[in-house]
Amino acid sequence: MVALSHRDKIFALLLFVFSLCIRAGVYYCYLSHDHNYWQVDSQTYHRVAQNIADGKGIINADGTSHFYRLPGYPLFIAFFYKLFGPHPERALWVQIFLASFIPLLIFLLSLTLFPTRLLLARCVGLYGAMHLGLVLYSGFFMTETLFIFFFLLFCLFFFARSERRPWAVRQKISVSSHVLWPLPEPATMSPSVAHFYEKIGDVRTYDAADLIEGDVVFKAMSCAGIFLGLASLVRPVGHYVVVVALLLLLFSSDTWRQKIRKARILGLAWVLPVSFWLIRNFLLTGHLFFHTLPGGHFLYLSAARVAAEVHDCSYQQARDRLHHKVDVMMQHEEKIKERPLHEIERCLQHEKLARHYFISYPCITLKYWLTDMFRTCFSLYSAELLYLDAGRKNIEYFAKDRTVSSWFARYLAPQTGNRLLIVVVYLEIMLFLLTLLGFAVGLLLLCTMPISDRCVWLYLMPLMALFITIALAGGYARMRLPLEPFLMILSGYFWTDWKEKTV
Repeated sequence: MVALSHRDKIFALLLFVFSLCIRAGVYYCYLSHDHNYWQVDSQTYHRVAQNIADGKGIINADGTSHFYRLPGYPLFIAFFYKLFGPHPERALWVQIFLASFIPLLIFLLSLTLFPTRLLLARCVGLYGAMHLGLVLYSGFFMTETLFIFFFLLFCLFFFARSERRPWAVRQKISVSSHVLWPLPEPATMSPSVAHFYEKIGDVRTYDAADLIEGDVVFKAMSCAGIFLGLASLVRPVGHYVVVVALLLLLFSSDTWRQKIRKARILGLAWVLPVSFWLIRNFLLTGHLFFHTLPGGHFLYLSAARVAAEVHDCSYQQARDRLHHKVDVMMQHEEKIKERPLHEIERCLQHEKLARHYFISYPCITLKYWLTDMFRTCFSLYSAELLYLDAGRKNIEYFAKDRTVSSWFARYLAPQTGNRLLIVVVYLEIMLFLLTLLGFAVGLLLLCTMPISDRCVWLYLMPLMALFITIALAGGYARMRLPLEPFLMILSGYFWTDWKEKTV
């Protein structure tokens, strides 16, 4: 892990206090009023958490076993319900305290990725403290804060570096610019090593004795896997992240023996936290699965829009049509099995019908998937504030006649009389544009970077692309929130580059 100087430790402490003050202030002055912290999915988490706190287990309000959502967040909330009673406000204060560590984790992650760029780490730490999405979701009754906390801990250990001596035989190794730099690398660097990092060119020659030794690899990958497993119990994306992480290890310049060892440790450590949930679901239903959300999600948020265009009807009419079709399919399946379907089996029928539309109309499907990925990339977190300001008035988000210009008009000309809210919206737009500009220019200058920095970019971009890709059936800004720390760091790399070179 990163070794901090006394000055950096003071900065880290002040960063935490600053983050806590901002989050506590926003929650106390705004989100706690009129249940503004309550979101669409909050009721489901609340009811399951109540049942867990009452000792009834992970069940629904009607007493049936709960499969629709993952158990991580209800278990987290239930612990504080047990201590303080079923009061969401009290549990959210604990969540806000936890969320205040996220800017600190971003600061540490930046130092881990770019050990010589202290200014970059401090800037992105401060940005993380004020980032509107991170601030808002720290006070929402939602999973984002808990997931990002565990996900950043995974990243810290996965990208961890060390200078300890390895078990390997000392040897000289040359790595050219077309080979990805192996992870982990040294982070707690002596002045001589730091000088080496700064002066190195497109080819590195280093001593194998500077690679990670066996016990450090085991500890780092074990912690990374465990934290990713915990994150996988909060949001159902951890199994995708595991695949990407294993591919990153595969394309490193480690020996095959090292790659296999790291991959095995990471995979087994990830399985450890999620195994209880998968085994529980298998024992209750006979199926291995994480949750039953995908069926309705893909059918009604994605396939319904395809059906609306195919059948030339409104989005709501398409939903009703698909609802009738899937009911017929499930009744037919129940006759074959001669019993009511399990929840996961109903989910699979929903997925089957959605898949039929996706395969039958690939061009239309791709159009809507790309639309949602575009929305995920460029939607603003202040949309949540506009929604609350409008009294939670429903927006025809998936209406067929909704134009691209109307997407942007919602932010460029906010329909609100709250001047402070308008300022917040425009401030977010300006900061977001600067962030995107720094990231885009950094991509253009990628080939001019030292190989160590270039390979950090190459390692982070697949993870960033993953969170955009899995948002193909939704298109909400919160779906990209886990990649925001990466975006801050890579954009800040460009904006602070001139200063780093003059130090």
